[in-house]
Amino acid sequence: MKTSAFSRALELATLAARVGFREVRSGSIKSRLEQAVLIVNSLSQLKGAAMKAGQLLSLDLNHYFPPEAIEILSQLQKSAVAQPFEEMEVLLREELGEKKLSELESLSRTPLGIASIGQVHQARFQGRDIVFKLQYQGVADSIDSDLKILKTIASSFCKLTSRRMDLEPLFQEFRTILIQEVDYRQEAKFQKEYHSLMAGITSQGGFSYVVPEVIDELSTERVLGMSFEEGVSLRSWLATKPSKDQRQSLAIAVLDLYFHEFFQWGLVQTDPNWANFLINDSQSTLVLLDFGATRRYPREFIQNYVRLLELAASEDCVALKEHAIALGLIDSRESALAHQAFEALLQTAIRPFFSNQLGSRYFDFSDQKHHLNSQKAAKALAEVLVYSPPPYSLIFLHRKLAGVYSILKSLEAQIDVSEYWQNMLEYSS
Repeated sequence: MKTSAFSRALELATLAARVGFREVRSGSIKSRLEQAVLIVNSLSQLKGAAMKAGQLLSLDLNHYFPPEAIEILSQLQKSAVAQPFEEMEVLLREELGEKKLSELESLSRTPLGIASIGQVHQARFQGRDIVFKLQYQGVADSIDSDLKILKTIASSFCKLTSRRMDLEPLFQEFRTILIQEVDYRQEAKFQKEYHSLMAGITSQGGFSYVVPEVIDELSTERVLGMSFEEGVSLRSWLATKPSKDQRQSLAIAVLDLYFHEFFQWGLVQTDPNWANFLINDSQSTLVLLDFGATRRYPREFIQNYVRLLELAASEDCVALKEHAIALGLIDSRESALAHQAFEALLQTAIRPFFSNQLGSRYFDFSDQKHHLNSQKAAKALAEVLVYSPPPYSLIFLHRKLAGVYSILKSLEAQIDVSEYWQNMLEYSS
């Protein structure tokens, strides 16, 4: 990863010059895709905010751009590469000071985890096992320049597909979450809040929740120290072939958690990465990690969201259209076909809540038919939209929801979710 401000600026300036040359050639699909290749190749070397934002862009605009374009952007979803331990040691010395660094024992040279903006190392401090989340140098400083380049490529693809979308609100949302994610002091505040909210809560499936304790004296804007919590990753846990009852209990814990977060608290950890969960079978606990992408949702927002789902369930097309436009979810200039596709997508999304009306009390989250129908509905809507980009106010919430669905699907969960619909109505009242 390029870390010095000069080397990064030089790389970006060179990229801008090369892209500018491509711009003056032609507006053909080929030249646009060549431009995208240049951008992605450069940003994948820069890592940090570029990788994070590029991942968001390729996922959230998946159905909006040609498959060739998404294939290029998806290169930014490649796994991050660990930075040398010596760089992380320098960071700890700069942030914590020599004295605190000398108090650490058994500081691991190999990271426990690697991400686009930092990595995690284990250690011992004052007789207890701890972990450090350590941020790569230069990440925070790169956000605006990286987003500017990614906005260029997204706008280019919009022109390519004859769309007239205002992407500014979407990129402002990206910027907000990225700036928040590189501020570990803010993350520590969210983590403490979750620690307090989750205390004493047990899911309907019997799992309780654990949030690592933040260690203030080992935390700064770029270093986050916390207690080490025992557990295995979701993938490792699934590899042990847990029983149907075990999988069901964990699925209910994940679903309960989402309903607490959004509908009850209005505080959602929106990163859907499976690595943000650890399972401790011996204690029946679900360990929750990584609160950098936590978002608050006001009560009015939650009520409007629930009202949208209620209107979709009632099949009141006129009221649904008016409400969706008022919330900025779809542009009023869109065609009647687009509004119909929007309604169809919502009705597909809420279908699990009404499984009992379709002859089954339980909804099967491993049902491939429902998964394919959801994908088709999303694609059908994206193909006919001209003015409406992905709704920025929902983009991170729905990424989390998609992550929850993915976990429940992998657990082959069969759950009576009708009661969750009632809980949703009660929480939002």
